[in-house]
Amino acid sequence: MKGKLLFGILGIILFDAIGVPLGGLLGFLAGTWAGHHLFDMPREKLESEKTYDAYKKRQGRFLYHVFSLCAKIARSDGAITKSEVSLMENLMRNHFHMSDRGRSEAIGVWNRAKNSQTTFDEYARDFYGDFGRERHQIMNMMDLLFATAAADGSLHPREEELLLRAAGIFHIGRMQYERIKSRYYHAQSTQYNRQAAWSPLDPHYAILGASPSDSLDEIKRKYRALAVKWHPDKMAAAGASPEAQRHAKEKFQQINEAYEKVLDARK
Repeated sequence: MKGKLLFGILGIILFDAIGVPLGGLLGFLAGTWAGHHLFDMPREKLESEKTYDAYKKRQGRFLYHVFSLCAKIARSDGAITKSEVSLMENLMRNHFHMSDRGRSEAIGVWNRAKNSQTTFDEYARDFYGDFGRERHQIMNMMDLLFATAAADGSLHPREEELLLRAAGIFHIGRMQYERIKSRYYHAQSTQYNRQAAWSPLDPHYAILGASPSDSLDEIKRKYRALAVKWHPDKMAAAGASPEAQRHAKEKFQQINEAYEKVLDARK
């Protein structure tokens, strides 16, 4: 639009200057045509390409998190099964429609994550730092994690532990958690569910890496370790980026809030 207006005005001035009959009208029409094709269209095309490139980069980041976190879930109960590998193949080919190159990169991410010393919680926090404001992506990820856990037909206690920890990190309440779980598991027979029904404290325990069966001293120990790790002053002193410091501040607040909620419930 800016090109049409600018070139239209220039056309009026030019055509009037050279004495063309109806120069103002013809100059404006010629100028708007030139402005649209020479200025507006190339600019719109460039902006469209930038938007598409940003979308592809964002999509690639989401896929990195998917295959990293799913690898951790698959590995959590021991050896990775053929059914879990088949699920990943199906996701790559039929869900995400990835090219051969894309599948090769995803397999590399999967292999590195499953053998990495980086914890599941660290991967989960990294994902939440990238997509915490996009609730639909948070729920999509939780669904994919459940699908991975269910691929071998059962829910191992270690898998559910990680799923609950993810729910805490992603700020997913127990009711939402159970709703997703019901799509994959119809029998609620795990030890955790026999011991307790839904509780609003579940996400807070997960943030602290604790469980309702932990003693207060154990919860305090875990809280202090997390508080030291994520203290904003420590991150600033280490020269972390502004974004990393912002994330650390948010995480530190979540840890303190979770600890306060658990303490209040145990008084």
